[in-house]
Amino acid sequence: MDHEDEEIEIPNYFICPISLDIMKDPVIAVSGITYDRESIDKWLEKVSSCPVTKQPLSSDSDLTPNHTLRRLIQHWCVENATLGVVRIPTPRIPPGKPNVVEEIKNLKKFGDEALAREDTLRKLEVLAMEGETNRRLMHEGGVHRLLILFVVKCTRKEEEEEEAQRRIKVQLDESLRLLHMIGVPLNDARTILMENDQILESLSLVLNQQNFLNKAYTIVLLRNLTENTSSHIVERLNPEILKGIIGFLKEVVSSFNRTSPNVSDTAQSSNPRVRNKVHSKLDYNLVIKQAVTAALMILLETSSWSRNKHILIELGAVSQLIELEISSTGEKRATELVLGVLSRLCCCTNGRAEILAHGGGLAIVTKRLFGVSIAADDRALFILSTVSKLSPEKAVVEEMVCVGTVEKLCTVLRVDCGLSLKEKAKEILSDHFDELKKFPCIDVRLLTKFISSSHEDLLAEFYSKLNV
Repeated sequence: MDHEDEEIEIPNYFICPISLDIMKDPVIAVSGITYDRESIDKWLEKVSSCPVTKQPLSSDSDLTPNHTLRRLIQHWCVENATLGVVRIPTPRIPPGKPNVVEEIKNLKKFGDEALAREDTLRKLEVLAMEGETNRRLMHEGGVHRLLILFVVKCTRKEEEEEEAQRRIKVQLDESLRLLHMIGVPLNDARTILMENDQILESLSLVLNQQNFLNKAYTIVLLRNLTENTSSHIVERLNPEILKGIIGFLKEVVSSFNRTSPNVSDTAQSSNPRVRNKVHSKLDYNLVIKQAVTAALMILLETSSWSRNKHILIELGAVSQLIELEISSTGEKRATELVLGVLSRLCCCTNGRAEILAHGGGLAIVTKRLFGVSIAADDRALFILSTVSKLSPEKAVVEEMVCVGTVEKLCTVLRVDCGLSLKEKAKEILSDHFDELKKFPCIDVRLLTKFISSSHEDLLAEFYSKLNV
């Protein structure tokens, strides 16, 4: 409404009891109360009762369109158009439960034959986009399991004819996209990998193919499947999977470094008839962000084991993680995960050497200290402490001076922060004091004061300067 000076009286019965906004698609619940469809759908996903009457309502209970009220609202909007009120369009009738149930029945009856038909995956995709209720019904019908097995079949097919190869590629693309949309229920994720040892092999093949978006979908799926599964499976992940994950992060960094990066440029659907509709629903930047987070979480979990540390370092993980952090905006969760993985990899000699060898390694770790979170601070200082203590001193100290690490460590000692952080910072400066004082840019008197003074004295001095 553009006319702020003129108050418009909205009839109370136009207002949804949940959202307190004018209803766009009024529907009557079995309790007799009218709600906006989107609001009541979301409510019933979490609470199985009518918000007003408290009468029990299931998430798949019937919602009858209130056409009379919808027409009244539209008429009122037209009458008040001169006051800036925009007419509410007539809502499209949702496919609803019967269509979902029918498609699930067909899947269970015909299996891969149904999924291989040209229109099945498209229908399921449209239904999944309609709302959480449809996706829940797909979970209950085991659609995610059928799709995962279909992905395995697609990756293992070897077709010589070009048309057959194209068709398999389309089916694989659409299956992975649909799996990303509906997700995998937690209770199933724990057992799926243990029931079929071919799944990880198939996901590994997808990760090492060319389709960037399919890699993103696969990494999120892999995270869902391994999040609550046996630690043995995570420990023994195929190196090809780790290679694919690191390769994906490398592509993400490349997209950041382009003049006008646009992830969706590489995410063209193989099905032109649904491409526009799907693209309007899926935010590809969000998909890539989810995949980056999932990739980092997988790397963090796998790097708990010595075997995997060495594999990741050999695959170039250290360099790619540093590049990723340099290219990013310092988003809290991603930064914490990157520093978490680096803190584990720097426990190996090769890992520390890689951090030092990269021109921006110590620099980006130093930059992230005091600017992200307490967890990030702790991990950053652990990396600085480990690298400085267990690497050749001269090279480390020179790098620390050049990139501002020494200055940042002095700041840690001066300001109000955790005692453990101060202890680590003081330890680093004390261990390398003899080497640091050789640099003309270092104020030896001030550095000596920071190292010899108590934390309380430095903090008191800091606050006294603030008060002045």
